Formats: sequence, structure tokens, C-alpha cells
Amino acid sequence: MEAKVKIIAGKEEEKRIEVLQDDTYEKVLEKLNINPVEVLVLRGGKPVPEDETVSGNNKNEEEIDIMIIRIVSGG
Repeated sequence: MEAKVKIIAGKEEEKRIEVLQDDTYEKVLEKLNINPVEVLVLRGGKPVPEDETVSGNNKNEEEIDIMIIRIVSGG
């Protein structure tokens, strides 16, 4: 299964990564080398918990859209 990930952190960036059926959103962040404390993860415009599996109830989806918004900035 493939995930299309849009990362918004000052600029917008899009990446595609392979995810397994039992991968959690935390695992997705780990694959992208993103600290989960610094971001908000959205799917379908709604926040999702880090420990939820990406496939959720839609195990037959071939592509999943995830948005990651960086909420912590240096200051």
C-alpha cells in the first residue's frame, strides 16, 4: 500500500512512501524522520492518534492521503 504524504512546515512538500497494513501513524513519522511531538497528523482533514493503524477500516485502499503539519518552530 502506498501513502501520499503532504508535509507543511513553512513550505509544502509531498512524498510517497510504502506502508504496511499494520503500520501506525507513528511508524509513518518514523519512516519520514519526523519527531511526533512537533507535528499534527491529519487524514481526511481530521486529526488521527499516533497509535492508530494507517489502514484503519479501509484495508482495501491502494493509496492513503496523509497531511502532516509542523506545529513547533524554532524561536
